[in-house]
Amino acid sequence: MGSVTVADDQLPPSAPPAATATAGGRCYQDIVFAQTIGYRPLLMDLHVPERDEAAPVIMCIYGGGFAMGSHKTDRPGAYLTRRLVAEGFAVARPQYRHSREARFPAQVHDVKAAVRWLRHHAADVGIDPGRIAAWGSSSGGYLATMLAVTGGTARLEGTVGLVGPSSAIQAAVAWSAPVNITRLPPPPAESPFHRLGADPHDWLLAGRAEDHPELATEATTSTHVSLGSSPLILVHGDADTAIPIEQPEEMVSAYERAGAVVDFAPIPGADHVFDDATREAQATAGISFLLNYLAGAEGPKN
Repeated sequence: MGSVTVADDQLPPSAPPAATATAGGRCYQDIVFAQTIGYRPLLMDLHVPERDEAAPVIMCIYGGGFAMGSHKTDRPGAYLTRRLVAEGFAVARPQYRHSREARFPAQVHDVKAAVRWLRHHAADVGIDPGRIAAWGSSSGGYLATMLAVTGGTARLEGTVGLVGPSSAIQAAVAWSAPVNITRLPPPPAESPFHRLGADPHDWLLAGRAEDHPELATEATTSTHVSLGSSPLILVHGDADTAIPIEQPEEMVSAYERAGAVVDFAPIPGADHVFDDATREAQATAGISFLLNYLAGAEGPKN
């Protein structure tokens, strides 16, 4: 185990709390995985199945335009938790700071801190530190993708929570995820952001993309793809009015140019939020993808 430190603007994260029994496993609720002074503590719930060996862990990250939502109320996350635990995966569901609390890259720093906490405490909670993946929808899919493509990017690591363990993951699944922050359309009419006359991606950058070109480029996931990027599956409706399908197509092209592993599943007629049948089918496909790419993974242990 490598050295672990906490930055001066941080309070120490918590050790794993006592677990409560659940159907088929146990749950560690309200783990404090980061405490940046001046911000609220960041919490995470961790569901671990009963199994003889350490479980691979999937971080399920909620969406909401980077500006709303919660790991506690995330319905897709609750559905995926049930499916994944039944397949023998542990599931971590972290919070992250929203865009009116802190601008990019704070959200990336937060989910990386959650990965580092999991890796550091893996033996304490019965998970495999070498088999960690991420799964998210919409802005959660964006953060899952950023974890996949920035595992070795020091400038995006941040100093939130524990510093020292690797934040690299071994695979990712992204549903309806934005890619290029500079090319996103205004929020559709049915969006709560439209009613506010606001664009949450402006909040993410603390201004319009054209006014912050370097930050917008840094926030674009396709700019970080390399041969070492983690295997990724992108699922996207071709009728998505919030995040056009050209967004994941840009990411697929970047992966293919780099020679990294990518799978793309365009869904005919699907919009930004999947219906129950699509969600079920794509959950099954995502689980198959993770079983394949985590089966022999030998990721970082610390």
